[in-house]
Amino acid sequence: MSATWEDIVKEKRSQLYNKIPKEWRFDEKILNRLKADKTSLSKNLDLVCPELENEITHSTILKLKEKISSNTLTCYQVSYAFCHRAALIHQVLNCLSEIMFQNALEYAKNLDINKSKISELPPLYGIPISLKDQCNVVGVDTTLGYVSRAMKPKELNDESLIVTLLESLGAVTYAKTTVPPSMMATETNSNLFGYTLNGLNQNFSTGGSSGGEGALISCSGSLLGLGTDIGGSIRIPSSYHGLFGLKPSTGKIPYLKVDNSFEGREIIPSVIGPLAKDLDDLRYFLEVIVNHCKPWKYDVNCSPYEFSHYKDYELRKEKGKPFIVGIWYGDGVITLPPSDLRALKYCKEVIDQALIAGEHIRTMEWDPPVELNKELHDLAMEADIADAGNEISLEFSKSGEPTIDILKPMVEITNSHTYSVNQWWDLSRRCYITKQKFREYYNSLAEDQRPDVIIAPTTLTAFRPGDMMKTSLRYILFVNVLNFPSLSIPVGNVDLMKDQKMDVTTALNPEDEMVIQYWNSLVDSGEVENFPIGLQIISPIFQDDNVCRFGSWLMHKIDKK
Repeated sequence: MSATWEDIVKEKRSQLYNKIPKEWRFDEKILNRLKADKTSLSKNLDLVCPELENEITHSTILKLKEKISSNTLTCYQVSYAFCHRAALIHQVLNCLSEIMFQNALEYAKNLDINKSKISELPPLYGIPISLKDQCNVVGVDTTLGYVSRAMKPKELNDESLIVTLLESLGAVTYAKTTVPPSMMATETNSNLFGYTLNGLNQNFSTGGSSGGEGALISCSGSLLGLGTDIGGSIRIPSSYHGLFGLKPSTGKIPYLKVDNSFEGREIIPSVIGPLAKDLDDLRYFLEVIVNHCKPWKYDVNCSPYEFSHYKDYELRKEKGKPFIVGIWYGDGVITLPPSDLRALKYCKEVIDQALIAGEHIRTMEWDPPVELNKELHDLAMEADIADAGNEISLEFSKSGEPTIDILKPMVEITNSHTYSVNQWWDLSRRCYITKQKFREYYNSLAEDQRPDVIIAPTTLTAFRPGDMMKTSLRYILFVNVLNFPSLSIPVGNVDLMKDQKMDVTTALNPEDEMVIQYWNSLVDSGEVENFPIGLQIISPIFQDDNVCRFGSWLMHKIDKK
């Protein structure tokens, strides 16, 4: 008798749990306490973990690199601390899809044994890096959240290039993290693994699709992990966890042999990028992957590129021209909540003070045409449903598992049909035309009104499990259509003494009314208090390193303020 989908789920969950060492498993009483205290998981885990492990997991990659190099810490100690912490976090948040602790610790031991034989240590020697489930690792599954792909470990020739490169750099890969099936949802839930909760506030979603990464990193189970982004999948979890996350432009970080839905889609392709607690760590990682590994030698979709040094905080500008920062206060479709407006105004204040202090930088209000904003959003939505949900439906049907609620809007599309080749070509043509319109708008501005970077909102508000459709992606999707790099940054937290309810009678349209009402419900409940506010820094001129460079400059100013 063939196994039912429920049998496979039971087997997969059992396999995952059994890979957690028995001495690391919580008893039911402690586990319930950790789940009951919704907003203090990381602090509570600090009480459980030894002091040295806390020092390691609350450190940075750059500091750990120095300590490993100076023999203050061993690779094994560092890897053990993160494996232990990840195991504890997973039992509360349900954020891991694959556990590779045993192999990771054996690998770390070998790194220690061989260390004295190496004249110059590789750039990530002994540094643990977590991976979104899409990354193929030999000997473990890549399920993409589908039951049909469980219990089918990857072979040697399946390994993702980025995983091969990480090993060559001395990094330790120890866990893969949860995703929603197909990665086409901003909420991380699946029949296979269940729901992944937010690491900072378990009342809320972790976001998606790199939701497991966001949850793990937020509680110090990882310092840096890899996510992917086709419609906010790096930036949304980063925003919801107070992290830094880079959605790079296409061809910067290798995607070769990374499993994905809609493989071969050239309109609005998925990109791979890092999420991290520390921006210097993120920049160092990018510099190493790009400058040291030169991935274009191996992946034909990667372009030769140089990433700026992580310690360089100077702003790149033309001679005699100030660095111009656009501030986007709204797209004319969705009204920003008070928290986001306050964060944007705070960024402007920081930059204005730098100008007064004599720095060659200034702000301007970024206000592209409303119709252009709508067009970019609609094209992204059209591309996502061009196959009428057939791929997702087929994958669910292979195992007989039911379609989960968060994907029903893509699968149960009324009066929808799969695009023909000609219709797809037409969509490609319209995307190209609209991107060109944006470029022409940018070029039509006076030279002193063309921003080097734009600070924009991202997620607008947190949402409770199951409420994904009550939020908006209008400040997310346009970035993917335009293929702009975007860095998610944390700028403060919601303060309900300042960020109060909105006037629903001023709503611009029904969608805006829905978002306003949802914000007001969060204010009424008080649950959103202290939730992180995430903004994004966008380069309208395709400069990935510039968004990170400016991000470092801005965060340095904010930290000093």
